[in-house]
Amino acid sequence: MKIKKNDFLFYLALLLTFWFCWMGMIWVYNAALIIGYPAGIISLALWFIIKKDGNKRNKIIPIALSLGLLVSLSILVFLLIWD
Repeated sequence: MKIKKNDFLFYLALLLTFWFCWMGMIWVYNAALIIGYPAGIISLALWFIIKKDGNKRNKIIPIALSLGLLVSLSILVFLLIWD
């Protein structure tokens, strides 16, 4: 089985998306801005590159990024209100 460029970019974007989802929740000393959000931006850029190939698997990346952003901002608001 030959690995294509879009396959590699998909798995890299997926890995960076999961990194963003986990590290985007760490708001101690604004670490999410340094650790999590750059991975999310790179993952989004990779998704823009590979979304044209027409695979249905590409839909998971923006969904996971949206969920990670929602959770990250929810935690930030929680910490700003109750801390």
